[in-house]
Amino acid sequence: MDRKEFLSSIGFSAASLFVATCVGSCKKDSVSGPTVDFTIDLTLYPALNNAGGYVYLNGVIIAKTSSANLIAVAAACSHEGANVQYQNNNNQFYCPRHGAKFNTSGAVTQGPASTPLKQYTVTVNGNSVRING
Repeated sequence: MDRKEFLSSIGFSAASLFVATCVGSCKKDSVSGPTVDFTIDLTLYPALNNAGGYVYLNGVIIAKTSSANLIAVAAACSHEGANVQYQNNNNQFYCPRHGAKFNTSGAVTQGPASTPLKQYTVTVNGNSVRING
């Protein structure tokens, strides 16, 4: 018995097998981001001294806004996983692969992404910054 006959005998067509396989693995539009809890020393990351500067660490993008706040969201776009970039002039995160945009809380403001980036808690104590969530 070949694969087609076997699948047919148990009630599967090639199309239903594809759909069953793809449901859990083809779509990346889910809230994405690792669970993290780490601390950094700001003196080691000079990019975070200036508004618009950002760094990628442990699957997270940490950015300094024009209002001098540090913010952190998942670095990987929830659409297809490319690293987002922080755009200080627009105060947003931008995915260069397909143009998705996210606000500073990680919410989608322009597709093709349809779900937000995970947002992390940022706690600053002098030069020590803790990122967790």
